[in-house]
Amino acid sequence: MTFYLDSNVIIDLLNGNSNVLAAFKNAYIFDSVRIPDLVYYEVLRGFEYSDPKKQKAGFEFFAQKCGIERMDLQSLRESARQYADLRKRGIAIDDDDILIGSLALVRGATLVTNNTKHFQNLGGIQLVNWKEP
Repeated sequence: MTFYLDSNVIIDLLNGNSNVLAAFKNAYIFDSVRIPDLVYYEVLRGFEYSDPKKQKAGFEFFAQKCGIERMDLQSLRESARQYADLRKRGIAIDDDDILIGSLALVRGATLVTNNTKHFQNLGGIQLVNWKEP
């Protein structure tokens, strides 16, 4: 199984949340854990703004170990399809979340997030929340 981490999960890992750390360790050992490129950007921009050099260096090392999953034409097309479907149903969702969720969907990955409400309306997505015990 492949897990894609949302930015809030990475922040929980960096902050030492015990539930998230335990689930991550298990997934890292027995499965595959990746970081969507847009999530990498979201976390990095936060560090660039707030300037915590120590955490930024730790995140860069962490991202190298997990690997970064990049958007491609298939995931961009799926994002556009998901956006249109949500819009027709009158559901508002941030473009970042549509892009992240669609990448996970196209690659058959489970998206790990604490904000399942942000993604639950994307058709066919698999979600898990490691923060919940």
